[in-house]
Amino acid sequence: MGLPIQKATLYNTVLPVSNQKVKYRPFLVKEQANMMVTRETDSTLEMFDSIVGLISSCTEGKVDATKLPMADLEYLFLQIRTKSVGETAKLPLICRNTDEDCKEVHIEEVDLTLINVDTSKLLDSQIKISDELMVDLVPPTCQLAFEMDGKSESEVIRPLLRSCMVRIYDEENVYEMTDHRDSEIDEFIDSLTVSQFDKISEYFMSMPSLKHSVKWTCKACKFKNNVVLEGLQNFF
Repeated sequence: MGLPIQKATLYNTVLPVSNQKVKYRPFLVKEQANMMVTRETDSTLEMFDSIVGLISSCTEGKVDATKLPMADLEYLFLQIRTKSVGETAKLPLICRNTDEDCKEVHIEEVDLTLINVDTSKLLDSQIKISDELMVDLVPPTCQLAFEMDGKSESEVIRPLLRSCMVRIYDEENVYEMTDHRDSEIDEFIDSLTVSQFDKISEYFMSMPSLKHSVKWTCKACKFKNNVVLEGLQNFF
């Protein structure tokens, strides 16, 4: 007779940007070991691949993490981590007193249940770029965000808009982007005025992220620190 295999408890959550309902389980010992190996490599790409694989496993393959907005990926990973390891995390933070060049390390115990994604400043995805034209957008996927990391603005404009524009419409016609070639979409992008492009850019700039503020007084130099923890790197 084989050994008994425990059945994992399932939890429910709603992702903050896409409002997608997700069922997930805590990660297992073997999955935690894989993440610890990845963390030691200090590679952002390997960290992303590890988290994508973890989310796929913990949602029984029902969530393709590469297609999630970055804030949804961060939030879901944090929920899985909280149910797997605990509701608190001890994070090493370095004093930021540059006047005295203090490098004292402070260990902050963070309550992970208090960390949320603030979507209150996320702009409407329907952008009116002129009296006649509207553009429907979707948030960029985390896969796209990682692919564009480190690239210049000129390099990312076209692939970003090609990926995130769903349709363009006026009073008489609706133009679905899936019906048009990349070259046609690029031609439309190039025809935008600066003010029209700025309106679209404001939507992307309003994308939320996982964020948490930590305040502490350094024991060594008495400097009052205020650090904002943001993104996967701080919580991985």
